[in-house]
Amino acid sequence: MRRSDLEGVIKHAAAARPGERLSSLDIFRGLTVASMILVNTPGALEDAYAPLRHSVWNGWTFADTIFPFFLWIMGVALTLSTAALAARGARRASLLKHAVRRTLLLFGCGVFLAALSFPSRHFPYFAISDHLQLTGVLQKIAVCYLVSFVVVLWTGWRGVLIWILSLNLIYLGFLFVYPVPGCGAGALTMECNFPRYVDRSWLGGHMWGVPNVQDPDGLGAILPAISTVLYGVLAGHLLRIASMPRQRIWRLVSMGLLLTIAAKLLSAWVPFNKPLWTSSYAFLMAGLASTCFAAWIWLVDVLRLGSWFKPLEILGRNALAAYVISMLAVNLPKVHLFGHSFYADVCGQLANPPNASLLYSITYLIGVFCIVWLIQNRRYLRLYGRGLSR
Repeated sequence: MRRSDLEGVIKHAAAARPGERLSSLDIFRGLTVASMILVNTPGALEDAYAPLRHSVWNGWTFADTIFPFFLWIMGVALTLSTAALAARGARRASLLKHAVRRTLLLFGCGVFLAALSFPSRHFPYFAISDHLQLTGVLQKIAVCYLVSFVVVLWTGWRGVLIWILSLNLIYLGFLFVYPVPGCGAGALTMECNFPRYVDRSWLGGHMWGVPNVQDPDGLGAILPAISTVLYGVLAGHLLRIASMPRQRIWRLVSMGLLLTIAAKLLSAWVPFNKPLWTSSYAFLMAGLASTCFAAWIWLVDVLRLGSWFKPLEILGRNALAAYVISMLAVNLPKVHLFGHSFYADVCGQLANPPNASLLYSITYLIGVFCIVWLIQNRRYLRLYGRGLSR
C-alpha cells in the first residue's frame, strides 16, 4: 500500500469510527452461515428441496449463492478491519503476519475436517482417514483471504479493480485458449475443462474423494474466486466513503445492478457455473451479494430491526466456530443409535421426504446455534454461576 493510500485508509477509518462493528454485516454473515449449514446437513440429499441442492453443472440455485456470498462478505470485513487497524497505527508487517497466522489456522482446520470420517452406523466415535485432502471450503477461503489481504495492503481501490479485471481475463484465457490435453481449448464439460486438468495435474490424489466428479474447491478455479473477495473489498471501500445508511444502500444497489447486468451479458458467452467458478458466475454472485447486503442495511440501520435477528448476529460473529461444529457431525443422519435414526425414525415419521429433510436440517442448525451461544456466553455463565454460589 502506497503512503498516499495508507493515509487515505487512516482518514476514512477515523471518520467511520474504527473498531465499530457493522451489525448488518454480522447478520448477513450469520444468515449465510445458517444457509450453509442447512445445505450441508440435509436429512437425505436426494430428498432435499431443489433450491437447497447445488446445480449439477451449468446454472445456479440458492445453494450456489452461499459460498460466494461468504467470500464477498469476507472482502467487506477485510477492508473495514484493515482500515481500523491502520488507523490505530498498525504497521503493514504486523498486519501481514496476522493474516498469515489466520490463513494457516483456516487451512489447518480445513485439512483436519477433511481427514475426519464419521462411521455410518456406529456412534459416537470418529475415525481419521488416511486420505490427505488439500482442497475444501476452508482451504479455499484461506488462499483467497491471504491473496486478497496482500492486494488490500499494497493497493488502493483502483488497484483492486485492476486485479479483479486481470484475474478474470487471465482465467477466461485459460478456459478458452489453453489446449487441455485430450480435450482441446474451450471445453467446459464436466469431463473436460481447464480447472479439472490443473487439479488432477498438481493435486493428484489430494482432492475431493468423489470419483469422476469435478472438485468444487480445487486450485484450478481459484483466480475468479479471489476476485469474488475483491468485489467485497470494493464494496468495503464504498462503505467507508459513505457514512449515511441511505447513501450506502444506494451505492451498493447501483454496484449490484451493474454487476448483475454485466453477468447476464457475459453469460451469453460463458455460462453460470459454480464448479468452474466462471467469470459470469463471479460477477452475478457479487451483484446479488451487494444487493442483499443493501437490504440488510435498510432493515438493520434504517428500520432499526437488528434485535429481531440476534441469533443470526451471534452466528455471524462466530462464523468459523459454527462451521467447524456443524462439520464435525455432518454425516449424523447415517448414524443409528440403539437401532434408531433421528432422521428416519423421527423426522421421517412427522413429514414427507422433502419436509423431513428440511426439518432435520433446521433441528441440526438449532443445535449448532445452541453450542455457539454457549461458547460465546461462557464467560457470562461463569460469572452468573459465581454469583449464585455466594
